[in-house]
Amino acid sequence: MKSKFKKGIGLKAKLITMFIILITIPLLALGTFSYMKSVATLEENLKDSSLQLVKQVKETINNYMKGYKESVKQMSYDPNVQQLLTNPDSLKWMINSFKSYINSHEEVKSIYVGTKYKDMYIYPKTNIPKGFDPTKRPWYIEAIDKNDVICTDPYIDVDTKKLVISVAMPVYNSFNNKELVGVLAIDLSLDTLSQKMNEIEIGKNGHLTLLNKDNITMTHKKPEFIGKIVPIDEIDKAIKEKDEDYVNYEVEEDGVKREKFAVFSKMDKLNWTILVTMYMDEIAEDANSILYTTLIFGTVSLFIAIIISLLFSGRLTKYFNKLLMNMEKIKEGDFTVRNDIETKDEVGILADGFNSMIEDVGELIRNVQTLSYEVTMAAQGLAATSQETSASAEEVARTVEEIAKGATEQAVESEKGATLTGNLSMKFNDLRQNTEDMIVSSKEVMEANINGVDVMKGLQEKTILNDGATAKIETAIIELDSKTKDIGNILETISSISEQTNLLALNASIEAARAGEHGKGFAVVADEIRKLAEDSRHAADEIKEIVVNIQRDSENTVEIMKEVKERSMEQSQAVSEVNSSFEIISKSIDKISSKIEAIGEFVTMMNTDNSEIVSAIENISAVSEETAAAAEEVSASMQQQSMAVEEVAKAAERLNELSVKLNHEIAKFKI
Repeated sequence: MKSKFKKGIGLKAKLITMFIILITIPLLALGTFSYMKSVATLEENLKDSSLQLVKQVKETINNYMKGYKESVKQMSYDPNVQQLLTNPDSLKWMINSFKSYINSHEEVKSIYVGTKYKDMYIYPKTNIPKGFDPTKRPWYIEAIDKNDVICTDPYIDVDTKKLVISVAMPVYNSFNNKELVGVLAIDLSLDTLSQKMNEIEIGKNGHLTLLNKDNITMTHKKPEFIGKIVPIDEIDKAIKEKDEDYVNYEVEEDGVKREKFAVFSKMDKLNWTILVTMYMDEIAEDANSILYTTLIFGTVSLFIAIIISLLFSGRLTKYFNKLLMNMEKIKEGDFTVRNDIETKDEVGILADGFNSMIEDVGELIRNVQTLSYEVTMAAQGLAATSQETSASAEEVARTVEEIAKGATEQAVESEKGATLTGNLSMKFNDLRQNTEDMIVSSKEVMEANINGVDVMKGLQEKTILNDGATAKIETAIIELDSKTKDIGNILETISSISEQTNLLALNASIEAARAGEHGKGFAVVADEIRKLAEDSRHAADEIKEIVVNIQRDSENTVEIMKEVKERSMEQSQAVSEVNSSFEIISKSIDKISSKIEAIGEFVTMMNTDNSEIVSAIENISAVSEETAAAAEEVSASMQQQSMAVEEVAKAAERLNELSVKLNHEIAKFKI
């Protein structure tokens, strides 16, 4: 039998790979971290040291310029200089002192005094252009403005054509009320200062540069940069914004971009800036030694790890190979093999567990052999019994089927009887319901008749009261007609009086007119009386018209009341007749109600008897149906049982075949 175990990467190779990975990853991480940390530390240290160097250079330049400032100040206090305009002999002594100073200070290229009268005295003597006006020069103007020692920005000297700076101070004649004489100045060549600054080593390729207030280069190792503004925008922007800082930037040299950094610090009094620039590559070169050390250490550690992993994995895979060989034998059916590994570690425990498993499986196979034989015998007996049971089940199924057929026919006939009695019961129920409805209706008619009698009695009483009220209304209307006639007579009298009053007022007006002026007042009164009489007559006419209308309406009302009285008498007669009719109807309804109640009792008795008949037939039908259903269920069960018995027989045959195969397979194992 060929081995079916899949061949892949061996355990030994996996262990070696694991050891290499476990050693390599930490070493790489440690080396990377150490390298990056060292680069950052070196960069920080280099920037700090560069800044300290810048500060030292700044202090040196301050001291350097301070000495010349003191010298200029002392020379401005020299009496020969102060009396230059008033004492002609002072010029000779002043030039001699300038000569002595220059001989002892090689950085000083010239000493001169520009007077307020635009005269220029200089040593050593030089060719001054015609029309030269010292009062227009920056050093003169700035010294006068500040009235103190000043240092100018670098400028091109007229005589030497070189970049120089001037240290200047105004001169006053203390012997003549401190009269302004002019400005004394010395020119310092930047060559000496630049040479001294260039001698300072800044790493391997670093530069130390001095800038003026406009960021124009004053000193530089490369002469082509002197007199030009700083070409790096980042540096120019940082110097304008801060007094001291670090700047990282990139430059392109020969088509290759290189990283650089700059450190700068401003000089307060001179307003100059000291700038140091260096390449970042110098930091990387210093950090490479750390990287090389880390790589060597990592390589040695990796080599040691490989040796250890080879030794360990060889010993471990030796035991696993033994286990694999024994498993190959077990796969072929040989359960007599045992592992002889006696180590005290997990491999030894695995080997002992493997041996125990083999023994348990061997015992299991022996038990399976015994059970397989017993199953074979039982399967053969079960097959024979199943055949006998199947024959008996078929006979019982035929008998049950005949019983089910008879029960079904009986159930059908019972169902027909139940249906007929059910219909009869429904008709009796309808009859009983109609009878009950008639009884309810007769009671309602009786109650309505009683209510009608009561209403008619009330109507009789209201009719009597109506007759009395009608008589009273007739009397009142007759009296109203009589009184309106009296009012008409009174109005006739008022109209007559109004006419007479009107005539009297007219006569009075005529008499008053005759009386002239004496009768004017009486005429006015007579006129008013006439107007009132006219108004009274008109009002009387209107009232008379109203009274005539009332009399006409009263007469009509009297006629109407006569007709109402006649109708009221007719209504009273009709109410009496209706009341008599209601009494007759009430007696008839009493008789009808008695007959309907008797019919209702008889229908109820018939319905009760019919219900008992229906119940009995329904019970018979239900029992028949249950019998038929039970017979059908038994028949179906017998059919299922017969089928189940056949299945059992087939299963028994199959079980017998499987037990034979099982015995054949078990015989292959060696235990």
